[in-house]
Amino acid sequence: MIIECDVLVVGAGPAGSSAARAAAKTGTNTIFVDKKKQIGIPVQCAETIGEYLIPYLPFKIPEEQLIWRTDGISFWAEGITIERSGGLWSSYAINREKIDKWLANNAIGAGAKLYLETELIDLEFNENYHVTKAIVKTGAGIREIKPKVVIAADGVHSKVLNKLGFTNLKDKCGEVVSFEMDNLNLYKPTYEQLYIGDFAPGAYAYIFPLSKSRANVGVASLFQTKKLERCYAEFLEIPKVKKQLRNGEKVVEKSGWAPIHYLADKWVYGNVLLVGDAANQNFKPFVEGILPAIICGDIAGKTAYNFITERNLLGDYQSCIKDKLGELFLESDHLLDILYELGKSLDKKEHLVRLGLFANVFSLKEITKLNFEDYNALKRRLADRDSSEII
Repeated sequence: MIIECDVLVVGAGPAGSSAARAAAKTGTNTIFVDKKKQIGIPVQCAETIGEYLIPYLPFKIPEEQLIWRTDGISFWAEGITIERSGGLWSSYAINREKIDKWLANNAIGAGAKLYLETELIDLEFNENYHVTKAIVKTGAGIREIKPKVVIAADGVHSKVLNKLGFTNLKDKCGEVVSFEMDNLNLYKPTYEQLYIGDFAPGAYAYIFPLSKSRANVGVASLFQTKKLERCYAEFLEIPKVKKQLRNGEKVVEKSGWAPIHYLADKWVYGNVLLVGDAANQNFKPFVEGILPAIICGDIAGKTAYNFITERNLLGDYQSCIKDKLGELFLESDHLLDILYELGKSLDKKEHLVRLGLFANVFSLKEITKLNFEDYNALKRRLADRDSSEII
């Protein structure tokens, strides 16, 4: 049986559900598929969203979805702690399982058809990346779908990208080991905590509160210099961390992958739009991706409708995103290149440089000058901002 549709969205996470909702609201025949049995499970996310991005959303997130507010971020490296609060630094914790289900139900309510346990296994397309047919595997067997537009919202290990010829996607992603933990003695439950050191090669570790005594605790690695489980164990031995977590109990694992580099050169190939993690649509240095995925997904769905009705070309997708989030992506991309080079270094001085950049003590313009400062000089500069507390 061949199923025909206007828009096929592959993936039903925040990006895919947002795209499906936007497309379906225009009246287009929209299908979104996901290989999982249930939306939002398993959770592979630190579950935090930046408050500064909320005004950009195409729709309001209900207050009950915002389960814990944090006022700022505490940054740590080489024994120095710097805190920032308000504006860019304030955020909300969310429950990814619940918000993913809410987003998917919004898409269904707008008229999109959701097929779970439906995995993309192949694409047929011409030499211009124009997909003519998608082959999916379902519990009832193999099915063929003929779409006019495909929206790839299937994450860092995107099958759509793979079928279009993009391979070695893992090389452009960071791996994360993370657990939700309870019974913690968080010294500041309204502050996220971010740690930089050898225990997180090229990346960082974190404690992101979900309540006064519960948090997501994780370690990310961009460069596989040692096993990530060992990195996690080393992180837990930091005295400041150990005191907060020593009575902690693991509730559920939330390990996964996060895109760091762009998986493809652009966001449009033929009649395929990339969105969310498949498009590396997150903001560095914190890899803030949930709200950008929702925002860009909404633009992707509307762009698909405009293309189908011959109002615009799919190429307008990137320009529409630029109009809305261009400055944020530009700054993120600039920061990405710098942080990648810093992260490759084994010199502990670079931990201090990244601390200064993350906490906005150092500007991007200072990077060249910082190369000429030694470890002790940098540490003295940052020590003036140290807000460590005895806990």
